[in-house]
Amino acid sequence: MRLPSLAALILLLAGAAAAQTAQQDRMDPAWLTADQVRTVLRARGFTEIGGLTREGDTYRITDATRYGEKVAELRIDALTGQPREAPPLTERQARSLLQERGYTAVEEVGREGDIIRLRARQGNTPVELRVNAWTGALVR
Repeated sequence: MRLPSLAALILLLAGAAAAQTAQQDRMDPAWLTADQVRTVLRARGFTEIGGLTREGDTYRITDATRYGEKVAELRIDALTGQPREAPPLTERQARSLLQERGYTAVEEVGREGDIIRLRARQGNTPVELRVNAWTGALVR
């Protein structure tokens, strides 16, 4: 008779643990999922994203490439998807960013603080562009 009681107790404890996990997920509905974090990172020029784990309110990424260059470990806010600490783009990464957006003959002109200046061609038209090194946004 004791065996069924032990089995019932184990099932009861397993059910309580599963309910607690489900309740925790409901308590934190704003956390981004791992797939959402990957989507946000891809939009910011990251590829080959590996080693993605959540640690409390932070996602940790141990392996990623940004605009063609390997990057050090990343820590991403699990609520916003914003990097907690991320270095600015290098000139090489800015050049790769523009090439991915269809610009050709991209060459660096210089740097003014957080702005990377580049020359390129858009179709047959020569253009001068400025890239914000922190955001990757084109500044005209």
